[in-house]
Amino acid sequence: MPRAEAPPKGSLDRALEIFDVLTVRGGATTAELVAATGASRSAVYRLVERLQAAEYLAHADGRWRLGPAAARMAMAAVQRMDVFAAAPPLLRDLAARTGETVNLGVLSGDEIVFVFRELGRHAVQVRSELGARRPLHATAVGKAYLAGLGPERSGALIGGLTLERFTEETITDPARLRREIEAIRLRGWSEERGEFDASSTCFGAPVFDQAGEVVGSVSVAGPTARIADAAFEPLVAEAAGTVSRRLGYLRPEGA
Repeated sequence: MPRAEAPPKGSLDRALEIFDVLTVRGGATTAELVAATGASRSAVYRLVERLQAAEYLAHADGRWRLGPAAARMAMAAVQRMDVFAAAPPLLRDLAARTGETVNLGVLSGDEIVFVFRELGRHAVQVRSELGARRPLHATAVGKAYLAGLGPERSGALIGGLTLERFTEETITDPARLRREIEAIRLRGWSEERGEFDASSTCFGAPVFDQAGEVVGSVSVAGPTARIADAAFEPLVAEAAGTVSRRLGYLRPEGA
């Protein structure tokens, strides 16, 4: 019996493909969207312009990215996650104790997306908007998440990353990054000293659910001049550990 032909793709199919591309890549040019979807340039132009008008896409520096409406939709889904229910009170306490910006991030494609933020008490803060995306290899939240995955899964994910250089301190060598992730796994917290933003320092730790799966990561970020020597590492690890226990996580004996 001959196989039935798939129905032709409509505008909704193309729009969903565009969302998928931007979720994975973070940003893309119109030409890249044309190549990824197989649609004509004129069809892609019409779609992205309509999505931009509805704030589902934003355009800057020649690249399309997910817009605020898409971020709101993602936030609505995230709010139904257990980690989002358990984390905020504990992260507000962490922000009060450190005086610095505290973030909660979850994995989206091969990046971390911030789904919660609490500003500290200082006038000058490291600001990160809700829905902002951060690379795994160059941030405390990203490296903490990689460490939470375990050696095999994190190694495979690192192998597929584009290790973009953001500053002179960014780790761009896969072998060095794997060694850094293993060190984080052993000590329980990550650090980022000018690797994504040359003027900031961050500390992070992974959050686990009842099944022992990493579901997010927590970070404290501040200007390097103020927090480079601050003893925030145990506070971040403690906060992430408390969130994990609220989610039913039991740390294995000897770990």
